[in-house]
Amino acid sequence: MQIKEFSARVVTFKLAAALEKYEMDLRALTDSWVDPERLRRIQQEFGEMRILGASLPKFSVAWVAVLVSRARLLQALCSRTAGPAFQVLQEHLAAVESLRKRCLRSIGAQGVIALA
Repeated sequence: MQIKEFSARVVTFKLAAALEKYEMDLRALTDSWVDPERLRRIQQEFGEMRILGASLPKFSVAWVAVLVSRARLLQALCSRTAGPAFQVLQEHLAAVESLRKRCLRSIGAQGVIALA
């Protein structure tokens, strides 16, 4: 497998885009927690984000916040208690959004609007 080296700016943009897609899929998943295809896609997206996040040390604190909040979310989902799971989901989404905004600010793309 050939590994391409990208500039930090390109990796930051790719991470911001991946975070946005992950967030949209995670929000859609809350409508139907038993969608195995969406769960698989979210897991795959997160794996790709791990690679991108690990290659951007300047976002390490925000990335760790996403990792920790995701671990807490998975733990809450396994306990099957809806109240705490919803609260932890909101915390995870906030961590994802915060990192995405930091990425966009870093590359000077605060006003960029994604077209679906």
